[in-house]
Amino acid sequence: MKRGFRDQMAETEINSQNKFLSDGVRRRAPITRALFGDIVQFIDFMVVIVTSVVIAYAYHQIALQVPLDFQTYTAAGIVGATGLTALLRRDGYYDYDQVLSTSHLFRATFTRWALVVLSLMAFGFALKISENFSRVWLFGWSGAVVVTVTISQSISAKILRAMSRDGGAFARRIAVVGATELAAKFVERAAAAENSISIVGIYEAGISSSGDDQYSEIKGDLNALAAAARNGEIDDIVLAIPRVSKEDMAHLIRRLSILPVSIAICPNVHWLDHMGGAVTSVGGANLLSLYRRPLEGWGGVLKTIEDYVLGAALLVLAAPILLLVAIAIRLEGKGPLFFVQQRHGFNNAVFKIYKFRTMTVAEDGEVVTQAQVNDPRITRVGGFLRRYSLDELPQLLNVIKGDMSLVGPRPHAMAHNHQYAQTIENYSGRHKVKPGITGWAQVNGFRGETSENEMMEQRVRYDLAYVDSWSLWFDIKILLMTIRAVVFPQNAV
Repeated sequence: MKRGFRDQMAETEINSQNKFLSDGVRRRAPITRALFGDIVQFIDFMVVIVTSVVIAYAYHQIALQVPLDFQTYTAAGIVGATGLTALLRRDGYYDYDQVLSTSHLFRATFTRWALVVLSLMAFGFALKISENFSRVWLFGWSGAVVVTVTISQSISAKILRAMSRDGGAFARRIAVVGATELAAKFVERAAAAENSISIVGIYEAGISSSGDDQYSEIKGDLNALAAAARNGEIDDIVLAIPRVSKEDMAHLIRRLSILPVSIAICPNVHWLDHMGGAVTSVGGANLLSLYRRPLEGWGGVLKTIEDYVLGAALLVLAAPILLLVAIAIRLEGKGPLFFVQQRHGFNNAVFKIYKFRTMTVAEDGEVVTQAQVNDPRITRVGGFLRRYSLDELPQLLNVIKGDMSLVGPRPHAMAHNHQYAQTIENYSGRHKVKPGITGWAQVNGFRGETSENEMMEQRVRYDLAYVDSWSLWFDIKILLMTIRAVVFPQNAV
């Protein structure tokens, strides 16, 4: 008679306990990763205080040779250190994965420290104590903190990466339960991350009708898993069993819950395919969020300010160039000055885009032929304008009108938009934000003719990455890269 899953669980527990007792000892438990974040926070706290006193000492006693009130500047350092480390802690920058990575370290430190400094200035003004502090010291301290904290955390990240390698004190060793397609997908994604993760192996769940037979590289069964966990060889267990009954899953979790490890559930392949997803809470229910609304909170406000303020400034600065281009087009021959075409914008709303006319035709219907290399329809002046993207300058008017943004996915002719929406997956996701004069795809070389679907698919991937990863700093980066792309043009038609 075939034994039930519960009987197998009971036997597994007994076997694993016997294995543990026979071994006699277990490996030393790894140091908790949260401890390292606390250490880094304390170091940052002290760095801010020391930097305050050092800058004050250098300015007052070395440069001016006047007595220094150490207590005043130490107090200022403590207040500043408390504010900065509290904001970084609140936003998760002392979590293990964030400490390990330095990709956004400078930006995170700069923006939060700027908020702290502005708050200190307002605080000093309100209490009428600002005259007790030197302006030279304030500016010197403000810049020095960003540099020293960034250097300090970079060193900490380097040390943590060294300690997170296999066998290190902070190594994260993960065992996956379920020889399934989902398990293979999780292992692939986890191994691709730069977070010093080590996959111990994939273990059979031993549950019938769970798809627990789709993966060949199996480390062992639940007996082997329990023994490895008790011997300190595993830090985390991930359950990757999408097709299993509620009762069997409950028994499995109850069995594994007695092991001294963390346990998590990988829900399904679709969840893993959405790398921008996150765990969110709605009321008292935890959900897996696949997409977030673009430009939530202050994002939409900052984006609007960026477009109107910077857009108006650029329009004023570009006015002489606009005038010269208009004169050149008029001198070349007859025809309209501007090319006006209907295109899809935010939320698929139709608007009229403005460009300088560069061709002898102005197509705006169901059939629009893209410009190609050496296209005979392109005028002599038009070729120069297209090469250096000067024909796009009138779109600053679209930005001021609110139809477009300075940075965003480039809008396409409506005829092409309908075509690509039917052939490219998630193409219409580009319309979740306003279209832009320049974009992440364009500064990465995907501009000009897109006669093949593969080229457009690559452009769409960059556009969707921009939508999911928007930040004010990201926009500034793209604008700076646009200057280089205009001066040294590639793929321009």
